[in-house]
Amino acid sequence: MLGKGRDAVILERKFVPAKSMIMRQGEEGVCAFLVQSGSVQVFLTQEDGSEVELARMGTGQIFGEMALVFDAPRTASVRAVEDCNLIVITRKTFMDKLNRSDPTVKAMVEMLSRRLIDINATLANKKSDFEDLNQTVNAIFQNVAQSLPRGQQRLFQNAVLPKLKEFLDALRAFRDRYDGRGEGES
Repeated sequence: MLGKGRDAVILERKFVPAKSMIMRQGEEGVCAFLVQSGSVQVFLTQEDGSEVELARMGTGQIFGEMALVFDAPRTASVRAVEDCNLIVITRKTFMDKLNRSDPTVKAMVEMLSRRLIDINATLANKKSDFEDLNQTVNAIFQNVAQSLPRGQQRLFQNAVLPKLKEFLDALRAFRDRYDGRGEGES
C-alpha cells in the first residue's frame, strides 16, 4: 500500500522468476517497478548484440522510472538475476501524486529524468579511454568525500586516496606499455 488515508493506493505485485526478462529496451513503458525482494540487472543492448551492464538493483530500489515521467520507449532492458517480487507503479498513480506536489518538485523530477537519459546514452555510445576513467574516478571520489561529515573526510582521504592513486598509476602504466596496440600479448 502506498500513502495513507485518502491517498492510499493498493499497488499490484508481480513475481518474476530468475533469468526472466522484465522489460526490454525500446518497448513502450507505462510503469516502474519497486524491488520488494530479489535482484535485477539493468543493461543496454548494443547494435552488435553485446550487452552493457548499467546497474544491479535489489530490495528497495526502483527501475523503469523514466516511463513514469516520459512517454518514450524504454532506454534499457532489465532481467531478474534471482527470483523477484516486484511492486508495479503505474504512470497514472505516479502522475496523480506528482501533480499534487509543488511545481518546483515536478520540474526537478523531469530535469533529473532527462539527465539520466543523457547519461545512459553516453554510457552506451561512448568508447571511453583512460582519461575518461581518470576523470570519472576522481569526480566520484570528490563527491563521496564531500558527502561525508567533515570529521570523516580526512580519514576517508587518508584511507582511500593512496589506493586510488595506485590504481590509476597501474592503469596509466598499462596504457603506456601497451598503447592499445596489443603488444606484449602471449
